[in-house]
This record gives sequence, C-alpha cells and structure tokens, in this order.
Amino acid sequence: MTKSVEEATKIAARCKELGWTFAVRGSILTIYKTIRRDNKDDLVRADMEYYSILSLLKRSRPGSDWGTDCGGVGALSALSSGLFTMNRSGGNKNTLKALAKIA
Repeated sequence: MTKSVEEATKIAARCKELGWTFAVRGSILTIYKTIRRDNKDDLVRADMEYYSILSLLKRSRPGSDWGTDCGGVGALSALSSGLFTMNRSGGNKNTLKALAKIA
C-alpha cells in the first residue's frame, strides 16, 4: 500500500468514526457533518472535530482551510442550515486521487 493510499484510508476512517462524509472536488477535499439546527453544542463539537480530519491531508502546495467553522459568519450558516462544511485546498494530489476512489 502506498503512502497516499494509507493517508486516504486514514481520512476515510476518521470521517466514518466521527460521523462525517467527504467529497473530493478536483483539488479540494470537502467534509460535511449534519448538526441539529440552532444547536450550539453540535456546532462546537463539529468545530472541535473537523481539524482532526483535515490535518490528515498533508499539503504539497499552498492552500487554505475554509468553511462554516466558528471563526466567522460561516457558523451562522451552519446553525441555520444544519450542515457544517469545511474545505481544504493544497492537499497532496495522489492522496486526493486515492480518496476520490474510496468516496
């Protein structure tokens, strides 16, 4: 098993363990978790969990993380929609390809 496949497998397993789903959209990894609408405890729990997933995707070029985390107005969107979403760009292309095959 290559390092990229191992990393992809770890990401998929961590998502499953914590109740997240994921998608690979080109060079972007997107993770999603349903939370109860207007439930701040669910929001904070998702905010505490997401980085343990995104950090498993090593960056091989410049990129960023963004979404509905508690660092900005995105949290209001997550509370009203019931969907917590985070993205990572700049991830290793081979890992993303392997992850797309798992999805």
